[in-house]
Amino acid sequence: MDKTVLFYWSKGAGTRVKILNAVHQCNKKKEPCFLQQIAEKLKMSHVGIKKHVDLLAENGYLKETNPKGKPIYLELTPAGIAVLKEFKKMRCT
Repeated sequence: MDKTVLFYWSKGAGTRVKILNAVHQCNKKKEPCFLQQIAEKLKMSHVGIKKHVDLLAENGYLKETNPKGKPIYLELTPAGIAVLKEFKKMRCT
């Protein structure tokens, strides 16, 4: 899916940016980050977050650091970091 659609034009685009930001905060603190933790932080259901996380992972913005583990830990990819930098840059201008 095109980045413009995923992060700017589609329904849920703002939620996906919030998810990337939540994962980034965990990664920055070197803490594990998993679905339920993000769901609680964003006050959303686990299922709702999972749909967004799956889409982000499928498009290369997030990756699982322990595939098939329970819980599944998440980490930003270089593409995910680039998107966050782009949004932070937009807020500053």
